[in-house]
Amino acid sequence: MKTRAKNRIWELDFLRGFAILMVLVDHGMFNFFSVFDGWGVSGNSFLEFLNSTGLAYVNSDIRVFWRPAFLFLFFCTSGLCTAFSRNNFLRGIKLAFVAMLLSLVTYIADKTFIPDSFVMFGVLHCMAAIILIYSLVAFIVEMSVKIGFKLARRQFDDRVYKYVLSGICLVLAIGFFFINKKYNVGFIDATGYFQTVDTGSKFLGLFFYADNWWTSDYFPLFPFISFFFFGAFLAPLLYPKKKSLLPCLDGVWHTPFTFPGRHSLAVYLFGQLIILAICAALDAILL
Repeated sequence: MKTRAKNRIWELDFLRGFAILMVLVDHGMFNFFSVFDGWGVSGNSFLEFLNSTGLAYVNSDIRVFWRPAFLFLFFCTSGLCTAFSRNNFLRGIKLAFVAMLLSLVTYIADKTFIPDSFVMFGVLHCMAAIILIYSLVAFIVEMSVKIGFKLARRQFDDRVYKYVLSGICLVLAIGFFFINKKYNVGFIDATGYFQTVDTGSKFLGLFFYADNWWTSDYFPLFPFISFFFFGAFLAPLLYPKKKSLLPCLDGVWHTPFTFPGRHSLAVYLFGQLIILAICAALDAILL
């Protein structure tokens, strides 16, 4: 176990941990403002302070630029981590199961004691879907490269497969970027909300921001799939030997970020539930 931890790429854990903590802060502020909007007129100075702080953050210019930055960092780093996963398909399936469990728990909470807390298609759902799409792309590329080597009567070279996959990920990332630019115009505006698209199809919200899909946590595939595939493109280029690029900076100083980075799923899942539980307790005790 110690050897495995020692061989981890600490800077990737650091970046992912930093990003997931910022996601939790962003969600917490949004909860103060939106989910528990009654705090603003509660008459309790502490709850009113939390509500006004959340409102100020959501409407601030800081969120306009800051939120897309740490979301890009999170999804791009997750794409980079595909190079270190033994089975990305299984990873995606496990994450999808956890995402559905989160939806079930928040649905029950929404119907019982925390209104507007339901998560229909949040960051975990989005990440699971993207990982599964990447796994399909990787499988098709691997089979195609193997067939090419077989036809050429040459032994399969894993390095060729990785670089071909990297190139295809770059092409897809660029394609996804322009698709997003066409349909998700205005990634985020000064109010903190994304521009939504016409909801002519009930499935459209899976891909682009749509009003009838909006719940407590909402992450459609675009633009985040382009961030992930860009990271997947960089993976074999930056880490061909799967070793840290900055070993000289490794140390205990980065533990506050690398620990949540190594356990990003648990930190996000339980962090989200803990934030909601604390908010619900404050709502029940002080309101």
